[in-house]
Amino acid sequence: MKTGHRSSAPTQSYQRPPLGVGAVQRARHFNSDPALQRRPERYVAWAPRPNDDADRIGELRRARIALQISSGLLIATALGSFLFLYNVFGTSPRVGQQTALQSLDDNAREFPGKYGATSTSVRAKDDLASADAEPLAQPPRNNEATITPAEIIARGWSAFEQKTDRVAKQDRGSKTDRLASAPPLETPEPQLSTRPQPVPVSPRNTFNREAKTTLVDFESAPFPYNGNMPASDRRFLDSGEGANRAHTNFRGRVLKEADVFNDRRALLHIPQGFDANKPGVIVVFFHGHGANLTDDVRDRQLVPQQISTSGVNAVMIAPQFAVNAADSSAGKFWEKDGFKRFMDESAKQFAKLSGDPRTARAFAKMPIVIVAYSGGFGPTLSVLDRGGVNQRIRGIVLLDALYTGAEKFADWIASNRSAFFVSSYTPHTRRLNTELERLLADKSIAYGSELRPNRLPGSVTFLPAGDISHRDFVTHAWADYPIRDILVRLDNAGPASNATPPDANSKFFVARR
Repeated sequence: MKTGHRSSAPTQSYQRPPLGVGAVQRARHFNSDPALQRRPERYVAWAPRPNDDADRIGELRRARIALQISSGLLIATALGSFLFLYNVFGTSPRVGQQTALQSLDDNAREFPGKYGATSTSVRAKDDLASADAEPLAQPPRNNEATITPAEIIARGWSAFEQKTDRVAKQDRGSKTDRLASAPPLETPEPQLSTRPQPVPVSPRNTFNREAKTTLVDFESAPFPYNGNMPASDRRFLDSGEGANRAHTNFRGRVLKEADVFNDRRALLHIPQGFDANKPGVIVVFFHGHGANLTDDVRDRQLVPQQISTSGVNAVMIAPQFAVNAADSSAGKFWEKDGFKRFMDESAKQFAKLSGDPRTARAFAKMPIVIVAYSGGFGPTLSVLDRGGVNQRIRGIVLLDALYTGAEKFADWIASNRSAFFVSSYTPHTRRLNTELERLLADKSIAYGSELRPNRLPGSVTFLPAGDISHRDFVTHAWADYPIRDILVRLDNAGPASNATPPDANSKFFVARR
């Protein structure tokens, strides 16, 4: 053995002791596994620091909370989107229609002194969208989902009219009143894009504050009425007894006689300067649903003021029908010559109000112009059918009032070619007006869409008013104050062909005051 020679074999005394993770395992095989002796320390497994576990747990917790919040927001967004789409597309038209009608019907109760609410809902009480459509006991059919309320009323009218026709065949000596006490409904239709512009006509006089306007009790007033429904054995007051007697209307709502059908008054108006000895005209105004003569006809719709501001020799009378209720019953006007008795009594009342009883005869012969607003269509149809004064009627003006009876109006127009007929309407009643135009075309009767000065007698005119509130239609239709606009066009009218007395009043000429 050479001196100074270094052995290549490692000795135990010079071996580095195993360190780090896994040192025990390496020590166990230290002498038997030379490869372990040369393994670098970089292969030692990583060991976390004492604070690393707490940091990772915190990060995981925050990530879990963020995930929960995101999931909640996603679920809420999906649920809200579903509810929105369901409300827009998932509700049937019929359910939506019933909900709207119920809302309008509830608004119709909000009359001062009537249903215990304020007077700001006068639109609802005159708006026939809140009126009766069909009995609540009759469930809607599946195929009625797209039927408009006006069509429902027309269908009910047709059924009632068929019944009266059967009665008429049994008694051909008398006509039948085909009026059902069913007020019309209105469902908005697409608004008309244009509004006709009337030919301007300036009134010849200003409103006179000294005009005579008063309420008068009438023995021949439409109500109270204790008879039967027209062409029927059913009593008008078909519910209750004594002070609780009531009428069940078309929808099944019970209306007490003492509250609704017990006012026998009529509103009379004579402008200052009126002369009964000159040619004149009596304007008979039939109010709509949910109305009374003072709050609505006189103060809100300003009918007496429109008569005075026209400047023509005209007076006005408005009978009270159902008081502050949705009902189109005609009462005593259902009876044969019932309206004639009312006008005969009005001649005496006008003469008394004017201060000259001798003028009663002049009032009794004076021509009549009927102006019907909204639910006033019912009494108008009764008057034309059996009122007994057709020879005196020189004109009919419907203010958004053609809800049914198109055939009846077409027959009257064809039989009274010297009289005039004007129907102005909102989109709610456009369909019935279009139907009446078709009936007139079948009878070769011309009609127009514009009013012209001094050309009213003998004309038939349809005036779509466009986007005008039904509530305000008596004061804002094709023109502001439409009743006044009609009256100022009555000059120079020719004689009525069916007028018998050959005096000044037999010609439809209205003098200036």
